[in-house]
Amino acid sequence: MKVLKTIGNCCLVFLCVISVCVIIAFVYYHYFVKDTTIGVNNINDQLAVDIKKDEDLTPEERNEFEERWFMEASYYSNAKNNGVQLQELKYNYFTGYNLTSDQYRSTGMQYMGDFETYMNEVNSDKEAQQRVLSEFYYYDTTNGITWSGFKGQYGSVATTLNREQQFIIKIDNRPFSIQLTGQYDVYGRLWGFLWNVKQGTVYFDYGDVFDCVFSAIKSNDHGYGDYYITLDLSQYFTIREYDTATKKFKADDVTDIIKNYAVLKFHYDENGARNSTQSLFGSIACNPSYDTSDEQIDTTYWQERMTYNLDSTSKLNGKEVFIYRYSEVYDGYFLSMSMDAKKLFADMPRAKVSITLDLDNPNLEHSIVGLDYDAFNGLEIDTLIIRGGTQTFYLLEKSLNDTQLRTLKRTRNITLDGMQNAINSEYAEVIL
Repeated sequence: MKVLKTIGNCCLVFLCVISVCVIIAFVYYHYFVKDTTIGVNNINDQLAVDIKKDEDLTPEERNEFEERWFMEASYYSNAKNNGVQLQELKYNYFTGYNLTSDQYRSTGMQYMGDFETYMNEVNSDKEAQQRVLSEFYYYDTTNGITWSGFKGQYGSVATTLNREQQFIIKIDNRPFSIQLTGQYDVYGRLWGFLWNVKQGTVYFDYGDVFDCVFSAIKSNDHGYGDYYITLDLSQYFTIREYDTATKKFKADDVTDIIKNYAVLKFHYDENGARNSTQSLFGSIACNPSYDTSDEQIDTTYWQERMTYNLDSTSKLNGKEVFIYRYSEVYDGYFLSMSMDAKKLFADMPRAKVSITLDLDNPNLEHSIVGLDYDAFNGLEIDTLIIRGGTQTFYLLEKSLNDTQLRTLKRTRNITLDGMQNAINSEYAEVIL
């Protein structure tokens, strides 16, 4: 009995030692050993799985099915000044999980000119998810027919290119979903000098993807021509595999780093676009009959423009650009552009005007509290910047009407009052 007790005690001690060793090994592995798993999604051709043999295809089917990639782009740079500058980006995908040719669909965006992305300010996550950029023409292709059904705020029967949109694509002959989900947090020092705190979130939109794609096209070392390049879309898109058992797309909660690579097929041309047949969508500015002769080419968008950067102390031809009106009600001065300056810029249709108002400028003779009635009415303004300390900046009625203002930048501590009655066009607001 004593022998059994001794053996039992030895076994107990031995098991305790093993348990302690296992615990130590687990703690060490958990806190000090980190295996990083990397997954790679290669998005190659988007040909349906039921495509017929080449010899069985008609010429029309061969043209449609020959090469189909998730992303296709066309860029007429108009370097020869013989047409219009045109940028187009098309996404090819499926409408069902069977990945058959009857489920083909394409959605694309078109821009006349050279698009540059910018930052939009949104009031909520929902607004960021649903925002659609108004600068583009949008097209859908179904059953070999391309059409535009997007009407912005007035409704749409087309695919909506926003962050909520999900596409079904083919990877290794299996269905996956791809969705624009990229975002990042912006940090800054609390009160300007203390510790870093989160100040907001930046959500990528399809304009950001568009801009990056054409930056890649313009920077390619082979120049003009037809090429294929592989893009890393990991920063922008999330890809999820379709689970045939549950009929749902499943999230990858195991892989630490997921790299998403997609082939981009593009055409880069030194000529300008001259008619709709050159377009990926068979249409330019939603006009399938678009055509131009040398006399009809609108070249105003590419001609060199004289840029005027004005501030509250600027002068033109020795005269003050801005005039001031004192208001007893607001105890300050309202600013507006002089009639002479407005007439001067009206006679220079290619002039590009940017205005900076530094409300704390020590050289200012007046304390500016806002823009006067019709202050810049009718003057084309590219960018308006308002800098200063904490104050309310008043924009009186029609002060920015018909300015085609693209960007309004303001210091965070400045509050704008009256904007709803001051401007009659859309613009992007940026907080400095």
